[in-house]
Amino acid sequence: MEKCRLQGKFSDTPFPQLLFRIWQEEKSGSLKTKNDKLEKRLCFKKGNITIERVLFPGKHFLKALVERKILDFSCTKEYENFAAQNKCTLIRALHELSPLSPNRIWMLMEDFIKTDYFLLFDWTDGEYKFDSEKINQDSETLFLIPTLSFILQGVRQMQNYDLIKAHLPPENELVQILSPDYFNEIKLDPSEKYLLALLDNKKSLKNIYDLSELGKKESQKVIFYLSCLGLIAFSQSKIQETFHDKHPHLEFEKILDAFNDKFSYIYKYISKELGPVAFNVVEKCLEEIKSFLSPLFREIKFDAEGRIEINSIPKTNITFASGEAKMNLIKDLNEILVAEVLAVKKNLGNEHESLLVKNLEKIGEES
Repeated sequence: MEKCRLQGKFSDTPFPQLLFRIWQEEKSGSLKTKNDKLEKRLCFKKGNITIERVLFPGKHFLKALVERKILDFSCTKEYENFAAQNKCTLIRALHELSPLSPNRIWMLMEDFIKTDYFLLFDWTDGEYKFDSEKINQDSETLFLIPTLSFILQGVRQMQNYDLIKAHLPPENELVQILSPDYFNEIKLDPSEKYLLALLDNKKSLKNIYDLSELGKKESQKVIFYLSCLGLIAFSQSKIQETFHDKHPHLEFEKILDAFNDKFSYIYKYISKELGPVAFNVVEKCLEEIKSFLSPLFREIKFDAEGRIEINSIPKTNITFASGEAKMNLIKDLNEILVAEVLAVKKNLGNEHESLLVKNLEKIGEES
């Protein structure tokens, strides 16, 4: 197995964002976390949390059941003795001796593990390290916790609003809705669906906070985990400036050439940092926003230099399009540009995004 490592601090990468990256990259291995008070270890198999039999804290689980008054304290010694005498786990002893049904025990086990891991969502200090390592056979796995739904559950119960606010961008930044292929796997509550419906590519975070009936605090939480789950992204308002505002006299073909210079520069920038996967990155961000583009732009493709292929655009329709239609096509070009910049931010980080935006201002402009 290829050795891969993630290492850092929660002050830079909050726990839900880290979980999403592990899920997105389908990593298998062990995540070790620690702060001044606690150390916790999570195992993963192809991006989802796996609970291994040998690592399940049976005694702590029994104690939790007693505290919740699900089991009587007087019975715990009996379960422990049975496990010792029969050289089996406390889980096996519960199934043999307790009145709880197997399904009930399994649900309680999952709830116990999730509650323990929920603490990590509010960590602002501490560090983590992920190492790929040999994964136990399936017979050793008690159950899997789907990472996407766990992120949603974990952020919903967060109490550290300072952490949430610290990892949201300034209120003047615009919101970009994404449509990843896993969208249907995420089960949003009605209030969360309401806020998602408020978001469109014309609104800033301040607009959303002002409009939302959820209030600012709860809206920030929802926006935070929509971002952590890759359902929305943010763009600096200055990269949303339309090219035709600066150059209204240019023909559409010349404007397309100017945008293509920017697209090509972004592709080369990503290629320099990520290598051959760069083309997949720009193709993916195009696929994610196609549903938001004008019908004329929904079949466009990139060439080997990251530019929009001219022959993938129905030029006759553009030639006879109204002025308003052409303005909408230029808006589409801006949407693609924003999506690519956000892809740089997502894959390379904030510093690369800032440098890229600064350089883009000099590219594709008239001399």
